Amino acid sequence: MLKKMAFTCLLAIMLIFIVTDLATACTIFTVSSNSSVLFGNNEDYSNPNTYYWVENSQEGRYGGVYFGFDNFWPQGGINEKGLAFDINSLDEIPLNPHPELPSFNDYEGYSILRNCASVEEAIDYVQEFNWGSAMWGQIHVADATGEAVVIGPGIDGELSFTRKPAGDGFLVSTNFNLADAAEQEYGCWRYDIATEMLKRVGNEEQLSVNYVTEVLNAAHIEGAYSNTLYSTVYDLKNGKIFIYYFHQFDEVVELNVTDEILSNKGPVLLSSLFSPATVERASLEQSRYLFRHRLGWALGILGIISALVVVVFLFRLRRKRRARKAV
Repeated sequence: MLKKMAFTCLLAIMLIFIVTDLATACTIFTVSSNSSVLFGNNEDYSNPNTYYWVENSQEGRYGGVYFGFDNFWPQGGINEKGLAFDINSLDEIPLNPHPELPSFNDYEGYSILRNCASVEEAIDYVQEFNWGSAMWGQIHVADATGEAVVIGPGIDGELSFTRKPAGDGFLVSTNFNLADAAEQEYGCWRYDIATEMLKRVGNEEQLSVNYVTEVLNAAHIEGAYSNTLYSTVYDLKNGKIFIYYFHQFDEVVELNVTDEILSNKGPVLLSSLFSPATVERASLEQSRYLFRHRLGWALGILGIISALVVVVFLFRLRRKRRARKAV
């Protein structure tokens, strides 16, 4: 019985820490106002090895700039036509397979940016393929006209398309399925704060890179293993990218999409773009969070051991009392 109790306690605390460590989150939004269109993203995860890389234009394929980790599987990007995408992770959601359609030859994000110049083209394009029997995310896509859509799993098992209202306005996605009204009821503080701040655009706030950066800052996350590792703002009309490192929004690096696509540079480590002071602050912050996390592990295990010692002591005390009464 004591062994079973000990195992249960240890399993519970391990699950708590594991779930906390592996939590992934991303905040993505498109906002348009007065002919400006900006696309914001916080990339929230655990792998600090973040990069950007370039695909040159080729006949029949648009060039693009992509962001992600050291597996070079793109988490987001923008192409030469001003079409951008990024991804929110979701729990596995079943889809109706369509074996009569071809499967993607490559990752969907690559395929969309290589072959499409607008949201309308992307919507038509993705419906030509078999997405398999499940999805683990939703893809937020936006273009230079201000159109935006979140492509994800519908409650009917088919692809869903949640559109940004036409004209000025915004579309926000985080880590719940926008196509499922029941999931929206659970709420997400990052979704809520981004929505409330973007409602101010056109009223008391003007749309600017600086204001979008404030929204990203307000929605960023911090922790031992899950952090906002980088943030990007794409100016879709002017072909510019603004990059922030490890939720430190006081230093920004600006890239020109056309110039990058014309270059032949290899993958670029994001930390190499920033000042040593910014990179050092990020490293120190990560170290502090890791120390607190490990301290929490140690205290948690110590607490379990202490509790078990008390249980054993009380159990033995009770047995002794029963033995005395039996005499």
